[in-house]
Amino acid sequence: MESFGSYLKGIREEKGKTLEDISASTKIAQTNLDLLEKDRYDLLPPIVFVKGFVRSYAKELGLDAEETVKALENFFSTTHTQNYNDDKPLIPVEEGAHGLSFVQNIWFTRILTAAGLLSLLILILTGVSRVFLEDDGKPKNSPNSSGFSLSAQSSRTNKSQTALTTVQPSSTGKKVLEIKAIANAWVRVEPDSGPAEEIIMSPGDIQVFTAKNSFRVITGNAGGIRLRFDGRVMPVLGKSNQTLALTLP
Repeated sequence: MESFGSYLKGIREEKGKTLEDISASTKIAQTNLDLLEKDRYDLLPPIVFVKGFVRSYAKELGLDAEETVKALENFFSTTHTQNYNDDKPLIPVEEGAHGLSFVQNIWFTRILTAAGLLSLLILILTGVSRVFLEDDGKPKNSPNSSGFSLSAQSSRTNKSQTALTTVQPSSTGKKVLEIKAIANAWVRVEPDSGPAEEIIMSPGDIQVFTAKNSFRVITGNAGGIRLRFDGRVMPVLGKSNQTLALTLP
């Protein structure tokens, strides 16, 4: 039996499109598209997001989006894929003072917990190495007034550091969102004035985004990130490994 991922890949190749083409038009990370075609659902975000990926992918290939989603569900049922047969929607709980909507997903919690355990040894060794390097006389980074470090070890390091030191909401007229990771976290940011971005953050990483008025943020580890929106530090978003969707402001 042909897998669902192979089915999508076959149609894509028939139409002469590459994963890079699909990613550019749908704004879905190329890594997620590749995992989808390889049927690696254990490494993808929760099913509610995967179905969104499939709808966008199907439209780009000229397929009926809802029929393609049904094909995905049928594949799950016939292959007895666990934790994907039940579509668990984002269910908001009581809104707090800042209007944050929280959702929980057991599958994603298990995946992130396993990832945290696997990376624990590396993080400990890295931390020890940094202590020795700093004790040898290398300058230490000083945190700013709100506790955000100005060093971000990610693909957007230079951009983040520049933004943290030069972008001021009051002078630019744009809304600024800073995200700092204190644990491994998957994050999707959707600004109202630009393309969405999906990133995997490691402890210590900082990402800076700008928008005209607002952002929508989705993460699989609410307790693993800290936000500063338009110069204001947000409260802790939720528990460790809790899936979260919120809109700012």
